[in-house]
Amino acid sequence: MSHGLVYATRKFTFSAAHRYWRSEWPAEENRRVFGNLTVAHGHNYVLEVTIRGVVDPGTGMIMDLAELKRVVADAVIQRFDHADLNADPLFSQGDIPTTENLVAVAWDLLLPKLGPERLWRLRLWEDPVFYVEYFGA
Repeated sequence: MSHGLVYATRKFTFSAAHRYWRSEWPAEENRRVFGNLTVAHGHNYVLEVTIRGVVDPGTGMIMDLAELKRVVADAVIQRFDHADLNADPLFSQGDIPTTENLVAVAWDLLLPKLGPERLWRLRLWEDPVFYVEYFGA
């Protein structure tokens, strides 16, 4: 059986805390721009990792999903689960750990492990009504 590219998505979950704050801004400006988000708070994130590839005729898969689970757990989940995102070195240069920035960081952590030919899309759900999609730079 011959297939073109197939896309497969697996969900992962982790919980993390963050706050929105720019140290170079006065407190009033932070409160004006970010409102209640200046207070430390957390989310139960859902990360959808979409890979793509040609189906291997021997296995019938584009990738062993156990291997995908291990790669994502090692690179992203173990790092961020139950973490203070503001304290992570990836956000220490002043980047606020918004969902937009967090999904790009997750991409940068996964790309060397999965490769640009395989990693297609990340979708990071902050809550049931808001997510950010990222397809790389």
